[in-house]
Amino acid sequence: MYQENKDDLKQWLLSNITDLLVNEDTKPEERKILLDANHELENGESANYVCNLIRVGLDPLSWQGKLSHDVMKFHYAITSYARPVSAKAGACGGAALGMAFSGLMGK
Repeated sequence: MYQENKDDLKQWLLSNITDLLVNEDTKPEERKILLDANHELENGESANYVCNLIRVGLDPLSWQGKLSHDVMKFHYAITSYARPVSAKAGACGGAALGMAFSGLMGK
C-alpha cells in the first residue's frame, strides 16, 4: 500500500472503506469501525490518524480470527503501512492502549 502523499492515502482509505461498507460479507462489528473511520476522514482527521483508529478497532478482531476475508486484506494493508498507535504515542500511550484493551481480551 505505497502512497505518495497524504491525499493519496486519504483517497485510498475512502475508496476501500466505501467498498467494504457495501460488501455484504462485512460483519456488523467491522462495519461500525469502518463507519467511524469514514466519519473521521470526512470531518478532516488525518489519514494516518484514521489508519491508527482502524487498527485499534480491527486488531482485536484480527487476533481472534474474526475478520471477514476482504476486511482482513484491508487490515493487512494498513498494518503493513502504518506504525501502531503505541509506537507513535510512546510508552504512556502504549500503556493506556493496553489498559483500554485489557477488558476486551477476557471476553
